[in-house]
Amino acid sequence: MESRRKIFLIYKESKLTFYNYSAVPYSLSSVGHNGFEKADLHIHTKCSDGIFSPEEIVQKAALAGLKAISITDHDSVLGIDKAKPLALEKGIELIPGVEMSSTFKGYDIHVLGYFFDYEYSELKEYLDHCRHLRTERAERMVSKLAKMGVKIGIEQIIVKAQNGSVGRPHIAAVLQDVGYVKSFSEAFSKYLGSHSPAYVKSIETHPADVIRLINKASGLSFLAHPAQNVSDETLKQLITFGLDGIEVVHPSHDAYRQNYYREIANEYFLLFSGGSDYHGMRERDDDVFGKVTIPYDWVKKMKSRLLHA
Repeated sequence: MESRRKIFLIYKESKLTFYNYSAVPYSLSSVGHNGFEKADLHIHTKCSDGIFSPEEIVQKAALAGLKAISITDHDSVLGIDKAKPLALEKGIELIPGVEMSSTFKGYDIHVLGYFFDYEYSELKEYLDHCRHLRTERAERMVSKLAKMGVKIGIEQIIVKAQNGSVGRPHIAAVLQDVGYVKSFSEAFSKYLGSHSPAYVKSIETHPADVIRLINKASGLSFLAHPAQNVSDETLKQLITFGLDGIEVVHPSHDAYRQNYYREIANEYFLLFSGGSDYHGMRERDDDVFGKVTIPYDWVKKMKSRLLHA
């Protein structure tokens, strides 16, 4: 796999020029219809900041007619083994996944990993470390909130996380429960968003190190939801770190953005991925599960890349 990466990086570094595309935007209207088998490779569970258990997610996937799913909890792989038995029973392909946090030039960069060995010791040790960092981050945010007169306890947040990977949605949930805010969106805009007063930076691992770790665990790495906070210049640099693909389909990507990222991925021999980014608690979450999907053919191309690595 390492030799394959070197070949791709030589090509990518020689062609890092981006263009404006005027082609007809890619539409989700054909995905999952007309005989296409569907996959959703971006789903969260109680093991991070979702509200459903891994088993409940598998049940929902079966009802939605999904052929394959990936549980991509934040800095956690605890949900994979929990989902396995029911996925096997339901005939749903469960792809090992994770959404790993990193920081680049002051911005949170999320990297999705797929098909890796989730028992790989170095990866497990790193994710355990991330779990402690996430709890420490929550403690610092609680301290900032207290200085603003917003009194909540870290214990409440840990209970809300149900011993999973602690994140800002758990803090938002506690703020809503206590009555400081009326919605998740208010919690983020008022207190927890990246430009809000109680915000604390996420895990500050360099994305190149995250990509390298996924590679060492024999997996594929994808940039998550680039339209949210990744500029074109940053995307150019991230590609040189050895990304295998880009998350093209995401609820935050309109048809133009989907086409834009597909064209960039094609330009640099990158793979496509995508999914609903389902948590179960956000506004309109239930509108996207089973509907914001990708063709199973994209999964086949991932497997082909691994076989020829």
